[in-house]
Amino acid sequence: MVKKNILFLLIVSYLITALLGYQIGWSLLQYDELRLLQFPLAIYALSNLIFETKKEYPIFTQITFFLIGVLIAAQLTNYNIFQFQELWSAIALISIFSALTYELRNIKNIEHGLALVVVFAFIPCLFICVSITNFILYKQWFDWQFNSGTIRIYDSIIVPIFFFLVFLRNKNYPYIHYFYPVAIFFFALAWFFDGARSALLAVMIGLLVFYIYSKQNKKLILQNCSYIFLAFLVYKSTIYFADKNTMTVIRAETSLRAEMWSFVFEQWKEKLWSGVGGGYLSKIQYKYAHHMHNLYLRLIFEWGIVGCIFLVWMIYRVVRLFIDKNVVPIAKAGVVAVLVDAMFSGSMVYPASQMACILFLAFAFSQMKLAVNFKSYIPMIKILISLWGAVFLYITIMYLGQDLTCWGCTSYVGRMAPSFWFYGGTEHLVSTTQLP
Repeated sequence: MVKKNILFLLIVSYLITALLGYQIGWSLLQYDELRLLQFPLAIYALSNLIFETKKEYPIFTQITFFLIGVLIAAQLTNYNIFQFQELWSAIALISIFSALTYELRNIKNIEHGLALVVVFAFIPCLFICVSITNFILYKQWFDWQFNSGTIRIYDSIIVPIFFFLVFLRNKNYPYIHYFYPVAIFFFALAWFFDGARSALLAVMIGLLVFYIYSKQNKKLILQNCSYIFLAFLVYKSTIYFADKNTMTVIRAETSLRAEMWSFVFEQWKEKLWSGVGGGYLSKIQYKYAHHMHNLYLRLIFEWGIVGCIFLVWMIYRVVRLFIDKNVVPIAKAGVVAVLVDAMFSGSMVYPASQMACILFLAFAFSQMKLAVNFKSYIPMIKILISLWGAVFLYITIMYLGQDLTCWGCTSYVGRMAPSFWFYGGTEHLVSTTQLP
């Protein structure tokens, strides 16, 4: 049984490491180290897909990724380092998602692993009490998260974890009745103090979907809303007593997202088919951010026809998920929340939030029933996965090899605007001895 759980246990360990801010020293910055740690996870996932078990994919999926592969191969020689970074990340995430989805289908009880993730996501929230006290007494606010980088990383991590918590509550996990209200309250408190509009919107829409698909849980949903509202009252009271209104969730401005989208749209109009290139904002060192804070516009504007094909495949898979009666309502609600958050944040850019979202998506899609037997296509599937694995290894060796073999190195170019690396404009990690 342990062998069947290896990837799941690795993902759980990865998330706990990220949430607690622990580092093994592979990189100087935790953000960069979490990116590097995706490599062994991807290698294990790819080897599992190719050698360990027989995977079955719909013909539509096979055609989609074959077509994407052909289009990418035709342009590969024109890619810059930022496009290779994005492509490397995409292959890693899709491989992990695919292998994890099949692994979770063969695991009867995943509640213990999910409970660990929820508990370790909750622990950092306790330190928000220290920041609130300091804020009231001294009018200063200190970041309380254990993970490095922008506060938005943690906000996006706990969006899918929030729905894991609701899932455990529905499953009547031991002692969850005592822990549940407190965890919901502190998660919401974290979002309010961080001004995480995207995360709050995603969660509220997710709860609405949960209500639509599972009206028998109306009482539980109302309880969630009451805990969130209580957190809002604590947040507003703290702001009032501190007499400092610099932190607010209710903001009319777009945090320059609309400006970024408009800018890239204008560039994209000149390259409709090929797109402006993956990691475009990192490449040009854009003054506001190094990624667009919108997964769907990134696919279209940066990757052109390739991104559009992938987006169509995503929509197809999500629709299939929602019409499948085997998928529990909370899984559908969480998927909606993840997709909404990806529309306004970097949840599918930052390595830790990427893995949290991938874990939830795999959890949801693992519940789908395989209606058709595709065994006759298994040799073709193996070849297709092997080719993508070869592309992944090629990028790793030719473009990211020096980063993976540089122990204790760090990113250091441009501003601390996280994208692929913590310093979003970084092409390669550098040794600390090379820093000015």
